[in-house]
Amino acid sequence: MGKVIVLVSSKGGSGKSTIAVGLATAFSNADKKVLLIDADEGARCLDSLLSIEQNTVADLFDVLNDFDVFYDALVPVPELKGVSVILSPILNQPIDFSKLSALLKQVQEKYDYIIVDTKGQIPAERLSGLSLTADFIAVATTDFISVKNTGNLVSELSKFNIKCRLIINRFKPRDNKGKKICIDDIIDSARARLLGIVPEDKRINSFGKRPMSLSVASAAIHRIAARISGNDIKLPKIKDIL
Repeated sequence: MGKVIVLVSSKGGSGKSTIAVGLATAFSNADKKVLLIDADEGARCLDSLLSIEQNTVADLFDVLNDFDVFYDALVPVPELKGVSVILSPILNQPIDFSKLSALLKQVQEKYDYIIVDTKGQIPAERLSGLSLTADFIAVATTDFISVKNTGNLVSELSKFNIKCRLIINRFKPRDNKGKKICIDDIIDSARARLLGIVPEDKRINSFGKRPMSLSVASAAIHRIAARISGNDIKLPKIKDIL
């Protein structure tokens, strides 16, 4: 039975989709079969990040309404062995998460990992439709609003018995005012167990025509993927990930 990972965020711009692609890359490098699901309603971007053809026979909305088109909706990622993606509709169509949960149950056995990239700011009540089949990971930046709102989202998810782990993305040791950023304060405010820290790295923002290079950010995401896989990888010191 494959592991389902749902990436959530309290706001747009956290780099959640980049994390999704990075995890898929790491799992592919480990010879795992991966399905990426773009569930970002009306703002799909995985096709751009992966540099794949945008014209598809079917999208996620079609699959949720007719499972027979599942294989028509699969788009293989040429640069990543064993990775396919289902794109969200270009138009802003609300995703039925109960139907998505049913889809995940149908295809879990076909993949080692299924990564669901959701839209930022989706209410916990809607996300709870996936709670029986998925591991939730909240992606936040060090921005005060991002951290605060992530804590609120994690708290709301807990009301549905959903535990969320935390990835701190685009980490910089100091804020725009030069003040040192405290990791413990972020964890306390986000109310989630830390899964990993990904440093700010402009080289990781675009997939381009080749797999993500092993930059410091990519290396951090590979460590996170190893932890998700059950490996005992200790969190490095901040100075060692920058």
